Amino acid sequence: MIYFDNAATTAPYKEALEAYMTASEKYFYNTASIHQSGKDAARLLEAARAQILELMDLKKYDLVFTSSATESNNIAIQSMLKKKKQFGKTILTSELEHPSIVNVLEEMKKDGFTVKYINTMADGTVDLEHLKILLNSDVVFVTVMALNNIIGSVQPIKEITGMLKDYPKIHFHVDATQAIGKADLDYNGVDTISISAHKFNGVKGIGGLFVRDLATLRAVQYGGGHEYNIRSGTVNLPGIVAMAKALRLTLGEAREVNKRLSRFNKKIRDGVKGLKAVYLQPEAAPYIVNMSFAGAKGEVVVNALSKRGIAVSTTSACASKLATLNETLLALDNEDKIIEGSIRISMGRNTAEDDVNKLITALQEVYEELGDVLK
Repeated sequence: MIYFDNAATTAPYKEALEAYMTASEKYFYNTASIHQSGKDAARLLEAARAQILELMDLKKYDLVFTSSATESNNIAIQSMLKKKKQFGKTILTSELEHPSIVNVLEEMKKDGFTVKYINTMADGTVDLEHLKILLNSDVVFVTVMALNNIIGSVQPIKEITGMLKDYPKIHFHVDATQAIGKADLDYNGVDTISISAHKFNGVKGIGGLFVRDLATLRAVQYGGGHEYNIRSGTVNLPGIVAMAKALRLTLGEAREVNKRLSRFNKKIRDGVKGLKAVYLQPEAAPYIVNMSFAGAKGEVVVNALSKRGIAVSTTSACASKLATLNETLLALDNEDKIIEGSIRISMGRNTAEDDVNKLITALQEVYEELGDVLK
């Protein structure tokens, strides 16, 4: 299978898997244990934590390890809104967020909060002028993802951080899950930032929440007090060590990989340019190409490509089984037939030029196969 679904998950680095196995074999101890082996494991935990903070250029932040970005998003939102409720009831977010943000915010409405959505520009970025209009004394929480998982648009995080300096009671959260190694962003000044290792060639089951001021967070689940009493539960040390290794390798080769994927992105777009019923979403991050076979269903195109040994997806893997139109594509004012016929091609460090050539051939074949269905 030729893999073009890297926005859903990535193949772990061999070195990350080796780090995972070494930590599992030599440091399987509980980092909370007070015997010498537990202390050795705790030292390795703190070394990995310090390395990740340094690699992310967030040395003044704390890092709470979690199981995933979904958990990190839930902690940031639920924890802060418990605390902020007395100061205001308005939450601002983009129209482009992942279900692990949107669905939590919808749940918070039951607790009396109001959610307002920032308009989207034609290029898939948030409308900063509209954000300015929405900001007022009742806003207590703003959340905007760093890089969109559907079309790859990169958000103006630094500009938003600057705007929010005049509103000190607002907590600014960024879901950076898709951005690691894909966009060179400065997160300093953001209050909380979520990441997930399996999106940058680490292992599954480990994520993180960077926190500017740890004292502002409260626990949303209770237990033995691990991870600063914010996220109780025995720490996944092997996953953390593997994440640190994957992050170092990802950032070390990011420039070279992105340059190559940018060339592949253009090649894919050029390869379908002459197909009249194929609609391309705006180009943004180099690793994502979102296109629609207008008149067909995205699932039909995905299955047709799968039969040819090529793996792509419809929207996001987390939402592709839901019978709803994708929020990101709706925010860009796409017609229903464009949204319904959408597929996401997402490349990674292992994508080769021969893979791209085979993909283009397969896309052209599927187009011909669908024939009269397309409009």
